[in-house]
Amino acid sequence: MRITLLVQRTFVPLLLLLTHLDTNAQSLEQWTRWGDAAMEVKQYYGASRFFDGALAIEPGRMGLQWKQAEACRLSHQYDRAAELYEKVYRKDQGRTYTQALRWLAEMQLCAGDPIAAQASWSKVLKREKDEASVLHERALNALEGITLALEPTSAGSVEIVHEPAPLNSFDSEFGARYGPDGTLHFAGLHGAVNGSGEVEDTMHYRTRIHRSSGVSGNWSAPEPLEVVGDGDVANPTWTLDGQRILFTYCPVNGTCRIHVSPVGDGLLDPVPLEGLGDAMSTQPMIVDWNDREMLLFVSDRADGKGGTDIWQARLENGRAVEVHPLNGKVNTAGNERSPWFVPSTSTLWFSSDHLPGHGGYDVFTSTLDNDVFGTPENAGTPINSPANDLYPMLDTARGEGWITSNRAGSFAAKGETCCNDLYRWDISRMVRANVPGTTDTVNDLYEESALALATLQRKFPLRLYFHNDEPGPRSRSTTTELDYQDTYLAYRSLLPDYLNGQEDPNAMTRFFTEEVDHGMALLGELTRALITTLDAGRSVTIDVRGHASPLARNDYNIDLSKRRIQSLRNHLRTVLGGRLTPYLDGNAPNAAMLTVHELPFGEDRAASSVSDDPATLDRSVYSVAAARERRIEVVALELMDTQRTEQGTIRLIKELGNIEQDREREIPFLIRNTSATPMHLLESTADCGCTTTELPKEPIPAQGSHALSVHFSGRAPLGRLMRTLSIRTDGEPERFELIILGTVIP
Repeated sequence: MRITLLVQRTFVPLLLLLTHLDTNAQSLEQWTRWGDAAMEVKQYYGASRFFDGALAIEPGRMGLQWKQAEACRLSHQYDRAAELYEKVYRKDQGRTYTQALRWLAEMQLCAGDPIAAQASWSKVLKREKDEASVLHERALNALEGITLALEPTSAGSVEIVHEPAPLNSFDSEFGARYGPDGTLHFAGLHGAVNGSGEVEDTMHYRTRIHRSSGVSGNWSAPEPLEVVGDGDVANPTWTLDGQRILFTYCPVNGTCRIHVSPVGDGLLDPVPLEGLGDAMSTQPMIVDWNDREMLLFVSDRADGKGGTDIWQARLENGRAVEVHPLNGKVNTAGNERSPWFVPSTSTLWFSSDHLPGHGGYDVFTSTLDNDVFGTPENAGTPINSPANDLYPMLDTARGEGWITSNRAGSFAAKGETCCNDLYRWDISRMVRANVPGTTDTVNDLYEESALALATLQRKFPLRLYFHNDEPGPRSRSTTTELDYQDTYLAYRSLLPDYLNGQEDPNAMTRFFTEEVDHGMALLGELTRALITTLDAGRSVTIDVRGHASPLARNDYNIDLSKRRIQSLRNHLRTVLGGRLTPYLDGNAPNAAMLTVHELPFGEDRAASSVSDDPATLDRSVYSVAAARERRIEVVALELMDTQRTEQGTIRLIKELGNIEQDREREIPFLIRNTSATPMHLLESTADCGCTTTELPKEPIPAQGSHALSVHFSGRAPLGRLMRTLSIRTDGEPERFELIILGTVIP
């Protein structure tokens, strides 16, 4: 696969040979030799056909399975690649084929199997001891990306449209953009294909720039631009005056470089763009950037961060000057490609295979501020998919966005994800959904980090399910070393046992898919929201309630609930390489804390319809009703922010989420005395009679703290709530303000 063009060309001479050969007449060595030859010239789909022939003779040979896995990965046959990598890893355990587990995890993600990918990436993370390695970073990013795949973030109400023929074909189309003449330009790899998916015309099977006129769903037949030479041509962009066209030219056996040609009916007099040197350069994009004609492009040249990076240069008198990688956080140790800059919003759109994504390449955005690009954000679904999503292009004048993707549903003659197609969407519908019931509060508490948790709470309770008497069967311990992901994966593997003998197996399958898997997905979403909020300096308390089926005595179920809640704590402690551990331990540099508050109650809340007879396991263990009882529930989140006003008052702001009207509750606040002398809490005043507290008679010691409980009566009108209780002290600070935020519901 050419790093520049991102297309696959069938290895025609060898495949023509293949069609005339009797599979049984060839030796294992011949098939393997032909496959190796195809791999050598980067014709990966053809190589997979040859390795098929070898595996037909000796299907269990691990070395062949590895070769075929590599060929399938590089030709985007994700399911087959995952199956073969799994076979190799199961036999070899990473001794000889050290990358088998990593590529298994990548292929499972690309194949749209995030549950399996999560287990594989977790193994990668445990095996990779070097926390500074690229693989360790990639594993962390992949696990974070899996939360996107399990509970996708939406790009507003965007609908991605797969453009029909003749714009898209069974070959490959990519990199759409409008030219100065108003026609749509894109690169296409087109040739005559026979019934076996093999290209018949070998002389003209090259990537060319095409153009088509029309509107979505009604396009004229694409016409290729005339070009000099036998190489591949793609990625057009135009100078701001519209007089010259820049594009990527890849000679047959040379380095891909950005070339420039006068605008006309073809690319007749191309020359390399001066100033970029002999290193690989591709995917140019020209933009008016603060009254400067700037060039963005992709290169793997020295001084980058790794793989391919996005670079910038200023165009001056037809020459690239001031060439350097983008400033900021866009480039990574992986591959970044296909930049597109939107001046009106100072936003860069690009693709990366290293940042947290859904699989393969994902589309990201990064905002420019003072010539520095900020932290990339995933563009969400449906812009992104488990497969490769590249070449984002936004035309604000037309209100259109375009991407290139080999996602399932693209036209394909060699497997559903073999080939790239063009997809379009209406950018006017890319609006961040407003969260009902959220308004500005004290000092903008409801900024993005708080919104993530507030939105998530609308999906509560978050239910996490367990197999019977797990973790720690027949134990009276109240703790466990297992984390929830361990118990979830073990539980998920028991689905065949749960289906055995079921009168309605579909009901059990739906339970695992819609409730067990959904709970794990929400837990991933919660983890991401917690990291964002805690990193912003806000403390969070998670209220968790225990639950159990009635097979054991209630005191046993209380212990069981404690073990299950502990597995959630362990999960939060280990997920994403321990990102949350400092917050759980209370030693984070920003002083934010994460607390898991237990509300266990054993069998007391179990449904009365569930059997408690150990002799009827079909109803007491393996029924849907019984399985629903074996859970813990995250029922609420409390968000606290600490602020100091200009007058020196300390504000402790706690977000309670949904609050039931007329339901009394106790709300804890931790008052810290950071001074060198004891401090008395003298008096409290509230803005309503619905909040009260009892102050301690003894002073808070120097550098000490006191847990203060605020009683809220629940008497408040429906809708957004803000209540303040002020405490006067004889020390520093002179006043604390305890602020309660939430949304009152019926």
